[in-house]
Amino acid sequence: MDNELYSKKFEKFYESLTANFADTSDIQNVVSLAVQGIAEDLKIGMLTADVNIPVSVRVPNGKNERYILYDSGAHSEEYKEFQYLTADGGRLTYQVYSVPDYEYDVEDDKILEFIIGIIAYVSRYVRIAEHDAMNAFTDSLTGCLNSNGLSRNGGLLFLKHDIADYASVYFNIKNFSYFNHVDRTKLGDEILKKFSIAVNAYIQNEEIFARLGGDSFVAFVKKERVDNFVDFITSMNIRANTNRGPKEFTVECNAGLYFAVHKDNISNLINYSAIACKYARNSKTYDCVWFRDYMIDDNLREKEISYKFHDAVSEEKFAVYYQPKVNLEDGTLGGAEALVRWAAKERIIQPNEFIPVLEKEGSIKDLDFYMLKHVCKDIRTWIDKGIEPVPVSINFSKMHIYNDNLAERISKIITEYGVDPKYIEIEITEKSCTDDFLTLKGFMKAMQDRNIKTAIDDFGDGISSLNYLRDLSFNYIKFDKVFIDNVDNGSQKDDIIVTSLIDMLNKLGKCVVAEGVETKKQADFLKKVGCKYAQGYYFDRPLEKEDFVGRLENKKYDY
Repeated sequence: MDNELYSKKFEKFYESLTANFADTSDIQNVVSLAVQGIAEDLKIGMLTADVNIPVSVRVPNGKNERYILYDSGAHSEEYKEFQYLTADGGRLTYQVYSVPDYEYDVEDDKILEFIIGIIAYVSRYVRIAEHDAMNAFTDSLTGCLNSNGLSRNGGLLFLKHDIADYASVYFNIKNFSYFNHVDRTKLGDEILKKFSIAVNAYIQNEEIFARLGGDSFVAFVKKERVDNFVDFITSMNIRANTNRGPKEFTVECNAGLYFAVHKDNISNLINYSAIACKYARNSKTYDCVWFRDYMIDDNLREKEISYKFHDAVSEEKFAVYYQPKVNLEDGTLGGAEALVRWAAKERIIQPNEFIPVLEKEGSIKDLDFYMLKHVCKDIRTWIDKGIEPVPVSINFSKMHIYNDNLAERISKIITEYGVDPKYIEIEITEKSCTDDFLTLKGFMKAMQDRNIKTAIDDFGDGISSLNYLRDLSFNYIKFDKVFIDNVDNGSQKDDIIVTSLIDMLNKLGKCVVAEGVETKKQADFLKKVGCKYAQGYYFDRPLEKEDFVGRLENKKYDY
């Protein structure tokens, strides 16, 4: 059959172009060999290609290179240019120079466009095929290795190198939810991409970096580079776009470290450094924590708590204890704080055992609403029995503040139980202020609009700021025990600080509650300087519901 769609030379060109690729690094060499067989017929004196690839995890520095695909040794000065986009947002630009003293006509242009189009198509196809082959091993958002890629590449790495030469670094971005809250997920995604690009560029050829999901990452780095690597990831400036324009953010990380030994495997490296990272997230002192053997037992205990939590909620194994607040002006019961205890089969589990675990995994939010409902139920019962309640405060985790419907949901629960909002107070820790001040401000305003009182808890435990006192619409402020421990103990400086703060807050119309009062001396001092309420073991320990009813029926304290 003889027709214009087929020729022996075209067949040879096409076979040469499509049959010899190994990966994208071979593209230019294969194209050069294929073009040699048709260059004379097409009057090609030189063929060049500009390859422009944007910055990504796979190409941390981007790519902007020119390749000479064919050069006969002589060519004209003029050239024909053809441009094509790549799947990764890059661009391929080909320049075709004719042989000397030959000028391409319109018909030549069509043939050149056809041939160069085939070259570009095959080049792009190989790039896409290689990209698809890597999808099982790479993270779709950032392009860096995923858990499958980490296992595969880690296995290959440790076949060539001793695993004991490496350290595993597991790290999370601090307060990552803030970035998603600022501009939904758009800003968060951009932060993750740029953070990943920066870390991947810092990693050396014989090291590995992977994203395991969310804002969790792990890297296998050489032991001698661990300190430098941790310094790099724990504080990084990233410029990103927001709905208000470009802005520079300081991205910080918590990190867990583990030094591998000869008997280790990849699972050990990931698990042990991940366990250490949990400790770093909970530490008030250290952003980076080394793995220690005792952490394994602690981790198993945490998993047990997490596993049993939801059953304990459905079976109502969490009990509400009430710690009285005493009105120092008249020595009467003025309120209470609702505290949770886990009544397990074998023992009462204290909050310091399970609260940190539930906070880490987010289940604390379910427990907070559980407590609110049970307090409302108790208050409703007391009222129905003719017992006059007192205001009860319920602690809400800082994790709630990004819920736009939080105030509405709290109000709905109070209404469902037919409880007057004056009997409910919501406590948010001072540390919530530092996470997102404007969001907290909006929440407190929404609560005020619903006639529900709010309190800043643990004031003095974090980095106290006068901005909180001036700008937030709260009703109560609770002084942390760290303030109370030092009052009236001979330290004039501590007495002056507490006295001045209480005086200022009283003038601002804010009510002060002192926590951790353990002696009469402390109670007398606080009363003298104008503190209205106090709670602590000097007056009462946290009481079971039945015992607290006795306090409601006899509200007078003799102290």
